[in-house]
Amino acid sequence: MEKTCALIPGTSVFGQGGLTMLMERIKVDKVPTSRMGGKDCLKQEETPDADDGNNNTTKKKKLKLFCGVYSYDGQRDSIRLAALSYGIKCDGFLAFSTATIPSLGMVALMHRGNETYQNMFQKTRSILSYVATHYLDDYDYFHLGGDDMHIIVENMRSLMLEYEREGYSGNKEGRMFGQLAIKPRAGNLIFTGGPGYTLDRIGLKKLHDFMPKCNPNKVTYSEDGEITRCVRNLNLEWSDNRDKCTGQQRSFTEIPDMTYNEKPGKGTYLQHQWSYYANLDHPTIKGVKVGVKLGLDAASNHTVAFHRLRYPSWMARHHALIYRACDASTPLGNLTDVGVDGSITTGGA
Repeated sequence: MEKTCALIPGTSVFGQGGLTMLMERIKVDKVPTSRMGGKDCLKQEETPDADDGNNNTTKKKKLKLFCGVYSYDGQRDSIRLAALSYGIKCDGFLAFSTATIPSLGMVALMHRGNETYQNMFQKTRSILSYVATHYLDDYDYFHLGGDDMHIIVENMRSLMLEYEREGYSGNKEGRMFGQLAIKPRAGNLIFTGGPGYTLDRIGLKKLHDFMPKCNPNKVTYSEDGEITRCVRNLNLEWSDNRDKCTGQQRSFTEIPDMTYNEKPGKGTYLQHQWSYYANLDHPTIKGVKVGVKLGLDAASNHTVAFHRLRYPSWMARHHALIYRACDASTPLGNLTDVGVDGSITTGGA
């Protein structure tokens, strides 16, 4: 903890923008709170729904979340950090690796083909099938992403509650949600696998039943793109997980600093994404576009996940900033003592 809370030049993941975003923008919901637009957006503090009982419930039933990550044995330290930071806040946590170590929540899982990044899709097919086979009836929602993602579980529980209130439309049953990205050349939308995507129980059951037809022999690193293509066959509700009050994104493929500094354009992959997000219709206000969201405005207060925290020290520092976990006597703790309206002028975490 001492190293995590120190400001060490040259070992830092967050520049000024990322530090400011985690300290002044991102909030952790004190109680699960659904924000469906309209009057919900006027609430200044988290207030539980009438039927919520402060316990993330719907109709008196607690919603349970399973968190899974794909990894390999060389990432033991990252898996340990994931388990000890956000993993313990999930109702269930497993890292699907190349070795089984129960104390770290790691399980070795066989899949078709070689254990390489270029074969991530086959690994993901096996993971989702394994989870559906062994845990389908134990949880209500299932989130899967990389070992370098970080989930703000309290905010995820609020998001789960929103979808429970929303229900399904028409004859659709089952749901998948996450950050949607547009392929710059093809123009089609896919769920981004880095910060993870989430299925409800019915959605996972449908996907599991469809797995024999879900490109069973294809070898590709693009697990998120292939899973998205399979889901399109299942008559599910599938959507991005944007903030319904503001239209801001809640999941990010990058670290906070890159999220803070990115701008729309046509050059890089992320510039394409920012242009796409700016032109989206507002999720709850008809006739209004979301518009360009830069800096702090790029992220919702109730953000769910970030990605590319590729070193254990990055994950630890990211988590410490979000939860104000450093003692005020430490350099990082001294910075996180700044209020929401304060300005950060010292260093970077």
